[in-house]
Amino acid sequence: MSIPQASAAAVDGADSPSVTITAHEDGTAFITVDGTETVLHQRDLPSATKAAVDHVAAVVATPAGRPIRAMAIDPSTGHNLIEIAPNGKVTVLPLEVVDEAPAPVEEPQEPESEPEPVEEAPAVVETVPVVVDEEPVPSAAAQSDEGTGPVPVTRRERRLTARDFAATMPEAPAAPAAEGWRGSLNRVSGGALRLAPGTLELNHRQRRASIQRGIAGHKTILVLNEKGGVGKTTVTWCLGATLGRVRGGTVLAWDNNEYKGTLGIRSQPAAHDHTARDLLNYVGNFTDTRHTGELVNFVRPQGENKFDVLASQSLDGDSDVIDAAAFRELHASLSPFYRLIVVDSGNNSRAETWQAAVEAADVLVLATIVKEDSSRTLASLADTLIAQGHEDKLANAVTVMGHTSPTNYPDLEKRLEEHMGQLTRSVVSIPYDAALDRGDVIDYDALTLASREAWLTAAAAVMDGLK
Repeated sequence: MSIPQASAAAVDGADSPSVTITAHEDGTAFITVDGTETVLHQRDLPSATKAAVDHVAAVVATPAGRPIRAMAIDPSTGHNLIEIAPNGKVTVLPLEVVDEAPAPVEEPQEPESEPEPVEEAPAVVETVPVVVDEEPVPSAAAQSDEGTGPVPVTRRERRLTARDFAATMPEAPAAPAAEGWRGSLNRVSGGALRLAPGTLELNHRQRRASIQRGIAGHKTILVLNEKGGVGKTTVTWCLGATLGRVRGGTVLAWDNNEYKGTLGIRSQPAAHDHTARDLLNYVGNFTDTRHTGELVNFVRPQGENKFDVLASQSLDGDSDVIDAAAFRELHASLSPFYRLIVVDSGNNSRAETWQAAVEAADVLVLATIVKEDSSRTLASLADTLIAQGHEDKLANAVTVMGHTSPTNYPDLEKRLEEHMGQLTRSVVSIPYDAALDRGDVIDYDALTLASREAWLTAAAAVMDGLK
């Protein structure tokens, strides 16, 4: 393991000033020169990067009459060693590392007695079938369809194809960095720098690629738990927003609570207050995609988030609810209009509409908050799914663990991750975000960077389970 140098002075000589620059996405830059800190406020990260470079050039490099090295610390992408000239020119230097002390090597010990001679096993010689032009030659590894003899291999079958040639094309190099300090330096350099992306940015691109990949047909994602107040609605909305913003296309978030769901409350309002119950009365009018425009009278577009919301009915317990047949009818009618449907379940695993949603789902998302009662309910939900015959869907599911306060419970989170990690395909932790704390309309742009990255991870994990 290697540890990056924490100070630019250590690589620039003992008489050089120790300069560090830390910039943030909100446009704040902290510049420390030999322990004295200066704070700059700009509109965004690229502006903060340029202002910080100009400050060091004017205040440190110009009086010194030579380039000054600085450690640029990016909270998202790590350390970058840069050299800033008096004229503001920036050169990125290799980041020196200090290797950890090697583990002590034990001195070889003389054996107490001569070891018994070991008889060498005979070498195994693997025979390869000879291939002659057009003459079939038996292959020991291949069996015929009837299972009575080997499949013949001919030279013609082993000839290279155009696809083989295309497969030899080297992978295209990654595009220059667009995020963090490296991306900011690339932008403010006017094309003079084309720094490669760091590991975090490459991971970020990979998650976006997972979300954007092509999938066949129309898919349904179900967010579920048997307990209220565990974040199902938040997960449904944030997955819809992430998929809509990153993937685009047609995405619907549907509140399938059999009574009073809250997805409509957390979503941007529309010019109407229609719900799934209202749509059910007119579902016969939507027979093909020519009627797409009329859906706006029932769903609620979410603006820049590029997805729609179908709210649940606001009915009392003694009123008619959407049963299994109604869910299937709505699902069959809505699927041609949306490539992805994210369904927010109710809390009753015995309800017909809950069970119908599980049957229709291509991927399950098990949602919880990191609290003891909610975590136990989630573990019980896994038992319920297995008892209902959905063990395969559980194995392909994604567990999303949310935090509803700044207080963490690492021991509980570890227990939950270990348990659900053995039952589901992926476990994703979502950090606490004050922007989600009030329970009102969710503003995606108000989410923290860490929160948006976590939702990106969750959405990528979900998409990885779709075929």
